[in-house]
Amino acid sequence: TMKILTVVALCIGAPSISGFNSSPLSSLSSRRPTLAASSLVTVAQTSSPDVVVISPPGGIGEIASVEAARLGGSVKWFVVSAPSLSSSSNGIALTSETLSAIEKAGGSIELAGANAESLLVNSDDGTSAASAVSTWCRGTKSILCTYDGAEEEKRRADLEKSADERGGSEDKMIRSSIRVAAREAVGVAGAGVSKIAILSAEEEMGDEEVTEQKGKGFLGGLFGGNAVEIPDSMNEAMKGATAIVRHGELFGAPESSPESSPFMGGPRREPVLREMYTMRSIRIDPTISVSGSVIAGGSKTNRVAVGAAASRMGMEKIQVPKKSGIDVSLSSFAGTETPTEEEWNKEFSRVIELISSPSGGANLFSAEFSSVPSTKRLAEWIATKWAPAILRSYDIAGTRVGGRPVYALQTDDNTVEIVWQELVDFNSVTSGRMIIKIEDTGMTATRGPGNASDGFGRISMKPLSGEDILVRRLADAASQAIEKGLATKSKVSAKESAAQETQAKPLTTLVSSGAASVPAAPAVPASSGPGPRGAGARRSAERTRGTRRKSPPKSE
Repeated sequence: TMKILTVVALCIGAPSISGFNSSPLSSLSSRRPTLAASSLVTVAQTSSPDVVVISPPGGIGEIASVEAARLGGSVKWFVVSAPSLSSSSNGIALTSETLSAIEKAGGSIELAGANAESLLVNSDDGTSAASAVSTWCRGTKSILCTYDGAEEEKRRADLEKSADERGGSEDKMIRSSIRVAAREAVGVAGAGVSKIAILSAEEEMGDEEVTEQKGKGFLGGLFGGNAVEIPDSMNEAMKGATAIVRHGELFGAPESSPESSPFMGGPRREPVLREMYTMRSIRIDPTISVSGSVIAGGSKTNRVAVGAAASRMGMEKIQVPKKSGIDVSLSSFAGTETPTEEEWNKEFSRVIELISSPSGGANLFSAEFSSVPSTKRLAEWIATKWAPAILRSYDIAGTRVGGRPVYALQTDDNTVEIVWQELVDFNSVTSGRMIIKIEDTGMTATRGPGNASDGFGRISMKPLSGEDILVRRLADAASQAIEKGLATKSKVSAKESAAQETQAKPLTTLVSSGAASVPAAPAVPASSGPGPRGAGARRSAERTRGTRRKSPPKSE
């Protein structure tokens, strides 16, 4: 039989370096890896992979690795584990159906790993695994990195400690080790390598200061002068031009986890399906847009969908810009059908088109009009009447910390800019803008950059302070413009209104295939006749109305 899974371990001094033991089992076991060993010579002889995945155990890393192998790719999954975990643990198991699918597609997986400590010491140290990562990942075409699973790994490490020993920083150590491993892999990757990072919605946005600087702080104190230089972010570790896929609150699990079973709580009279099977529909938006900000504000994301998107990007099934990179957010919605290849490409094409637009995808608001008699008059009204009243409101003027919108400026006959300012070293600097543009048939608002000389030359990935209030008030401004005669309300054609009235309501069902039948309504006769009253019939006796009966009726 064809050997699908190759088990490899990087044995570089550290006693708890972890490999994987994968086997085609029908039952699912824990996703914690077991130890496996081979010589470093075996590592050096492995071929150049299509995709290298660097992640903690389980989570999105496992899903992306298996999915890329299903697509026919040669995958190497490097797992970074907590340093305090013992080697006595269960192995990861894949179902025979998954292995058959990988074999049919011609894919393969090689798995190796190291603990976080062995990646954070200097490469000159004999216990460092960084150089072995370079050897193992040499020539790869795509690199995919994620932090998902670091918190779970820390919880597993705490279970082996006493109550006094718990509360360490294993999760931070794992994150730093993943960035170090990513830097080593990018340094030996092939030309034109695709670099994909999977991050949470508000993680490493680029606007906040990084607390751990270049191996100093907690990690520098832990390893002393022998600590390796640690990149501040995933984008820095991958040397820029990174495709970033962001997610909201994660749910779902890889198939090696017991939580991947479709049903919750075992057999029931009325089974309850897990969300990962009922929320498979997806939507992708530029992170910089309002929709992306909504995702950052609390939407949910299926781990299976994130892994599927990242693996397709790594296998170049989905074309994304390699030179500039992209930053998108993925959210999940109700639906039992997984996206097809055509749907994946359609979503990414739409997002890339938005990012390539002059606004860079930072669209905040749009309103359609039938016509605008004078774009200059409407722009003047927004700049001199509407905007000053909004900026003087308590919601905006009451902002005490950080930047806030200060004034509106008409920069062109049809363009108005609302300027954000904040204090930096006791100097007022422009930190951002909202650009409102008036067209002949509509009005749009986009987020703009601040002054480049003051360090605000890039468009903020996060919403500006008070931006949501202005966006909501812009809808009122569009209505007021129609009332004042500055714009004409958009009219719906007779054909469109008739189509909307006759359009049938969709039938909601959880059935994945087959047609659902709707019971037919009872037939109503065309005419039921005039009836007895219509034919002249009268009541046999007068009925008393409005009086209480005082005695029982007399019997005749």
